Amino acid sequence: MSAISVEFEDVLLGNPDQLDPRAADLVTAAAAIEQAAQSLRGLIDGQISQSTDALARTATEVARSLNKARTRYRNTGEALQTYAADLRPIQKDARAAIATAEYYDQRSATLPNDISRREGDLLRAEAVDAPQHQIDEIENDLRRLRQSESNAYAQLQDARQQLSSARDRLRAIADAAIAKIETAIEGDSDSAYDNWNQFWEGAAKWIGDWAANVLKGVLEFLGQLLAVLVAIVVILVAIVIVVALLAAIAAVIGWIALAVLAVLIVGSLLLLFTLRDGSSSRQPRHVDDASKTFDRSPAAPDAHGEAPADYGDLFEDVGRQDVRGGQDSTHIRVVAIMQDGKVVAWRVQLPSTQNWSPFNEHGGLNDLSTDAMLALNPSVHTQYERAVYDAMRRAGVFDSDAPIMLTGWSLGGMMAGDIATDPALDGRVQSVVTAGSAIDKYADAIDPSVRVTQVNNVWDPVHHLELVGYGRDDVPGPNWQTFHPVDPRIHDSTMYGELADDVVPDVRPGDEIFFAGNAVGTTEHVHEEVYVRG
Repeated sequence: MSAISVEFEDVLLGNPDQLDPRAADLVTAAAAIEQAAQSLRGLIDGQISQSTDALARTATEVARSLNKARTRYRNTGEALQTYAADLRPIQKDARAAIATAEYYDQRSATLPNDISRREGDLLRAEAVDAPQHQIDEIENDLRRLRQSESNAYAQLQDARQQLSSARDRLRAIADAAIAKIETAIEGDSDSAYDNWNQFWEGAAKWIGDWAANVLKGVLEFLGQLLAVLVAIVVILVAIVIVVALLAAIAAVIGWIALAVLAVLIVGSLLLLFTLRDGSSSRQPRHVDDASKTFDRSPAAPDAHGEAPADYGDLFEDVGRQDVRGGQDSTHIRVVAIMQDGKVVAWRVQLPSTQNWSPFNEHGGLNDLSTDAMLALNPSVHTQYERAVYDAMRRAGVFDSDAPIMLTGWSLGGMMAGDIATDPALDGRVQSVVTAGSAIDKYADAIDPSVRVTQVNNVWDPVHHLELVGYGRDDVPGPNWQTFHPVDPRIHDSTMYGELADDVVPDVRPGDEIFFAGNAVGTTEHVHEEVYVRG
């Protein structure tokens, strides 16, 4: 992150896309409260018997309290909706200004050296009585460089003014939202919870803040603990059901027959998978009309989303590839990092298992068959693997010598590790980034110079499924970094995106080149190639 980004990071805080639905929920809650108040009024309308007088009085008081709550929810929700709508253009302008400021800040740092070098050239040319046209050329260069230096300074100052203006606009809309919310919550309290808050905010605010922070931490810990316990119970229940089912079958046919049957079923499936993926006559089919190319950058998010800026963004981006392909197709992204019209790096993003049918014939390539082959027979070149190479060829990876990052989570990470061992890519693959993937078995085959970064949830069993190919020689080298966070969600791309943000928030030195915006003036040219089984 640049110094300018740090200086103005407050302008980019807050996510209007997350705030909008929460504000809408408050407005919806206000409408529901209004309906409840009307229902209570209907309860007492027309009731004249003495026995209902007490109920009528109580219902009237409750209806009055509900009306107060409705106003507070509605006004707060509307204030937040207005804030979210105003925040979007401010953040868009700020991102563009930061990108401009970073570019001209870099220019301002390099131009003085260029000017000094040409001034030296001029002195040497004059000292040796160089031809006048050479001296004129150097002087023209100096004028151009000095003008560029002046322009860079002016552009940098203009970008800073835009950022300061964005900060002022942000404060103005925040003040307006706060004023409306404070107006909404003024007056009588509508619940014991409000009275409690008012007490702490008055006589003992510092105690209330301390207690709130402690309680928040305790509740978060208890929530995570409860989720872990639920996950353990679910797993134990599943094991009990499977054991009971196997025992019931064994009671009918016997344990030996059951074992023979299991071996036959597993062996038949492995033979089917091997024939399906190992046959050279069956090639993955490229879906031309579903594939696409587009450009994107961190500073200008559009319909294609924002370019990833770190490993967490990367895992979430690959997770969206999973969603787009589903079980019907495989979406492989080959991303060219561009600078001044040239490719400076490649990033290959590989999706995880989405099709779990053992009899998949025409769906996605990232299926149970590929899982089984990578785990149990990694020497087989699956249709998924062949599709990855075809996608790289179509994008132009083999027409350049730019470095390559291979990345994915779950099966996608396993495929990344497998491809990284290809001798044909020696010297090209510089980084492998995975999450929840069993790739330690490739430690002896991946070049020691390659940076390997793994994020593996302790509760996730998938990254332990090394199976065939893992041996004593598979000892990760000094360039392997593996992080072991804990999360009860077990195995999920969004979870891994969040965990990566926590445990490795900054990309490793050397990996910056694989992310647009981390180098001056770089953008992404994305090739998304779509395949199905052939």
